[in-house]
This record gives sequence, structure tokens and C-alpha cells, in this order.
Amino acid sequence: MIEITIEPRRIAAYGHAADSSGCAAVSAILYALAGGLMNLSYPKVWEIEIGGAEIPIPDSSDAMTMRLMAEVGLRQVAAERDDICILG
Repeated sequence: MIEITIEPRRIAAYGHAADSSGCAAVSAILYALAGGLMNLSYPKVWEIEIGGAEIPIPDSSDAMTMRLMAEVGLRQVAAERDDICILG
């Protein structure tokens, strides 16, 4: 089970999906968010590792837009799978 926490200034995910495609879907969205933040010249403060990710969201309109895009993608994936859930 992957448990995802989405907050205004943070996205976190912990755990593993039942198969590699579930993990790959969540990882792709989180890496895209992290890469986008780096492209905006924010310092690397996020952590992504096997089974866990913590991505703080800087206080800017561009970063908040990226966070919203990632949230939509994560919610779409979670809606289709029993082994990925959005907490709170």
C-alpha cells in the first residue's frame, strides 16, 4: 500500500504498490514534480528513495501550480487502484 499525504506546502508518499506499475506511476509523478522544482532553480530539498518521498513545496505561484498538477495525477492514479490511497 502506498499512502500519499498532500498538503498545501508538502507532498509525501510512503510504501509500495502491489505491482511495479503502481509504484512506477507514483514515482513518475513525484519525480516530475521534483524535476520541475529544480528547473525553477529551487535548491534540492526533496528526498525520493525506495519506498518513500518527501517533497516540500516552495511558496511561489509556479511551485504551487506544479504541486496542483501532481496532486491531480496522484488522485487519478489512486482512484483506479486499491493499493494507493490519499490520506486526509
